[in-house]
Amino acid sequence: MNSKKVLLFLAQGFEDLEAASIIDICGWTYYREHLQKVDVSVTGFHKEVTGRFGLKIKTDVLIDDINPKEYEALAIPGGFHSHGFDEAYDVKVLNLAESMYNSGGIIATMCVGILPIAKAGLLKGKRATTYPFSKKHDNPRYLREYGCQYSGKSIEIDDRIISCAGPSQSLHVVMIMLEMLLGSEETRKIKEFIVFEE
Repeated sequence: MNSKKVLLFLAQGFEDLEAASIIDICGWTYYREHLQKVDVSVTGFHKEVTGRFGLKIKTDVLIDDINPKEYEALAIPGGFHSHGFDEAYDVKVLNLAESMYNSGGIIATMCVGILPIAKAGLLKGKRATTYPFSKKHDNPRYLREYGCQYSGKSIEIDDRIISCAGPSQSLHVVMIMLEMLLGSEETRKIKEFIVFEE
């Protein structure tokens, strides 16, 4: 059984819990032999990326060396613009997201991780949600400026693009991504092992 491959993009200043939830939950697919495996590769612009609250994660592959065809999903946690998250709007990230989405890939975002997806033009006519309490950024307006319908929900899914309002929904976003990748029955087994409550 071939493993599914998720590409996790981390900008400087990423939200620590959101990034960790992707790595952790996908890691649980290795808890039992019979589970369908999901591998996570971390990418970014630096060999090591630092989260807003101090979590340091080494990248597996730099963004310039990515072959998007090797992955079934792209995950982008949110982060703090005051701590370097602006690099998530780089054209290399936008092109990567567009390439993966147009080839049938899933895009799972958290918090402000949806904003680069809007800038890439992938949300025109679609629904999405985002973190509404940023000090200096009107995130819902940003989505609307790129043709997106801001739903204001805790979690939103529209045509293989997942978004959420903040860190507390991060585990749910990962589970939705896994269900899209593996199916509901396989995801149910993983939920059982981690004692996940809906």
